[in-house]
Amino acid sequence: MPISRTAAAALCAAACLIVVPQRGSAQGPPPTSKSTRDGVYTAAQAARGKEVYAGFCQACHTPASHTGSVFTSKWVGWPISELFSYLRNEMPQSDPGSLSAAEYADVLTYILQLNGLPKGTEELPRDVKALKEIRFDTAAARPRRPERR
Repeated sequence: MPISRTAAAALCAAACLIVVPQRGSAQGPPPTSKSTRDGVYTAAQAARGKEVYAGFCQACHTPASHTGSVFTSKWVGWPISELFSYLRNEMPQSDPGSLSAAEYADVLTYILQLNGLPKGTEELPRDVKALKEIRFDTAAARPRRPERR
């Protein structure tokens, strides 16, 4: 029996939430100098990210699948380079790595916006080295460093 488009999208979203690559060391994430609460992207960048998301991501994912406690618990406290690298290496599932670094950064800023994180005056960097210095925090509070399970 063929699977419906809705069921396929739900399975795809669930897989992205559950299948998260191993990150960091047994001690937890490395220290970072900046937080996503510091306004690390611009409104224009997030608007571009929303367009890229609509064109390449929304067929399999809803914006809501990138917010909330299940999503943030996977990424909070970690450098956003981890999420950027995951997106770049795994998405879109039909053609991983097919977007430009700028498009992946733009999609990441849209995800930050979806999570209620503030915009700033400078665009989010597009390179992993710079993104390693920015920690993914929620809009509500800065978390303690997560422990390795």
